[in-house]
Amino acid sequence: MNVQSVDCRDQDAGPRFVSSLRETGFAIVKSAPIPWEVLDRIYVDWLEFFLSDAKYEFECDPSTPEGTQRGYVPMEVSETAVGEELRDLKEFFHFRPDGDAPRELVEDLETYRKSAFDFGQMLMGWVKQNTPRASTTRLPDAIETFVSPQQSLLRVLHYPPIDAPSGAVRAAAHEDINLLTLLPASQQRGLEVQTIRGDWVAVSIEPQDMVVNTGDMLQEATDRFFPSTTHRVVNPPDGENVSRISIPYFLAPSPDKVLSSRYTAGTYLAERIDEINR
Repeated sequence: MNVQSVDCRDQDAGPRFVSSLRETGFAIVKSAPIPWEVLDRIYVDWLEFFLSDAKYEFECDPSTPEGTQRGYVPMEVSETAVGEELRDLKEFFHFRPDGDAPRELVEDLETYRKSAFDFGQMLMGWVKQNTPRASTTRLPDAIETFVSPQQSLLRVLHYPPIDAPSGAVRAAAHEDINLLTLLPASQQRGLEVQTIRGDWVAVSIEPQDMVVNTGDMLQEATDRFFPSTTHRVVNPPDGENVSRISIPYFLAPSPDKVLSSRYTAGTYLAERIDEINR
């Protein structure tokens, strides 16, 4: 699987990025305009948060219409990947611009969210500019009118040290729902991508790399021109059984945006969340 590593500063960065997404659903981006020092603080501060009881003050209410789309989600009610019986071994916090979060942690989280959104807009521009027009008819020329900061979701994930039931993994094989996922290099290994042949390949990245992958909404909006590739987070090897913090940002459109003759972004999201929460 040829996941390309692309430097943002290179003149051919856009075409190479899109080529990698087209072939594999993934790309590794270097020199991303992200405040990496802020991310370093987020890793430290949010690990403390997850190890404290303060997280329960922000626990989500699954009975509400938006359910687990805002706030803290404990491991006991964490996601179950479609087709799986066991829940993922993770807890997480969902943050949007209008969401609630620990006051002392909001500033760094919002700083990173804004920069990630701007970066995501740039990547979506590359997608629009370097994809055959026939495959992007549902993506407007002014791509910023398609992507929504309110609907795009920042998730802070904590994979605790493993005490795993047989067959359980940190995050079972799945595809993302959104347009693009931006994932800064984690401090621990574990991310794997599935090839066309069904083999699993570890994603090898360096500090300050950004992993970007196609989500199902972009696959739907481009009539499968961009594949939404299956990936997972496996349990740590012996000697590395420690907490893992991961901070994906899910770039998403407004609910009313049309993805295809079958779906708007809103109806697609509702269907997928229902599948995950069954």
